[in-house]
Amino acid sequence: MKIIVQFSGGKDSHAALLWAVHRYGAKNIQAVFCDTGWEHPLTYTHIQNVVKKLGVSLRTLTSKKYTNFIDLVRKKKRFPSTKARFCTQELKVKPFVDYILDEIKDHFIAVQGIRKDESKARSKMTSMCRHFKFYLEPYGYNKEGKPKFHTYRKKEVLEYIQKYDDSILRPMFKWTAQDTIDFILTNGHLPNPLYSKGFSRVGCFPCIQCSHNEVKQILKFYPNRIKELEAYEKELQTYFFPPDYIPKRFCSQSAIVKKGANKGKTVAYPNTTDVTHYIENKNATGDLFEQERPISCLSYYALCE
Repeated sequence: MKIIVQFSGGKDSHAALLWAVHRYGAKNIQAVFCDTGWEHPLTYTHIQNVVKKLGVSLRTLTSKKYTNFIDLVRKKKRFPSTKARFCTQELKVKPFVDYILDEIKDHFIAVQGIRKDESKARSKMTSMCRHFKFYLEPYGYNKEGKPKFHTYRKKEVLEYIQKYDDSILRPMFKWTAQDTIDFILTNGHLPNPLYSKGFSRVGCFPCIQCSHNEVKQILKFYPNRIKELEAYEKELQTYFFPPDYIPKRFCSQSAIVKKGANKGKTVAYPNTTDVTHYIENKNATGDLFEQERPISCLSYYALCE
């Protein structure tokens, strides 16, 4: 039996790793990090520091098809979106499936830091299930009512689960975000330092689902990342942020919708420059960024820097 902890460097997976060490022992755990090549340098350093302190082995996975996030964008000729999150599938899901099929070849338990209050989708999950669940039951249905299943390396996956257990444990499923931070601190660790700079998520930098507040923090602390995004947009002639990210009147770009109900329609798009100008100007004239709860320091989780 292999104990695998999916460790991204964020607070929830950090707490899950600590929980697993308490439950199974550091020497019996394999931490697995799916590297998109788009993380912040502090996240890479944090991951190394945590596993070293715990004495846990780390396995870093990358896509066999794409070098990193930008290579994926170049080959897809577009950035991912909230409705087309191929980044997660190609850079995280598929590499992990490859790892299980090609290297584990045994019963395994995957420990995840997923919490039900993170999103509506995650609230529908359970604290225990199977990793390859959606190869056997539908994860959704198309417009015609036909069920949709996961299909990547399906034949091999179905053969695998005939031989081996593929359990998932989510020990902090009912925890709050603050619970995970408190658990990390109680165990003598510090969470990813990006939280102390006001970031609410610390995975991809930035994530396609990043908030205005996170863009604000990037502008403040890491303006070069904004310049990189602007350069990639010019190179690829596509846009990182979705059409409704800022009001239409502040968007300088437009594009014709190629798929879906709005196919053929021209939609206003913001480029990165539009977004940064909007956020800088709105922040200069009022408090655009409402915090989720009252806190007295910059940190998203009231952490002292």
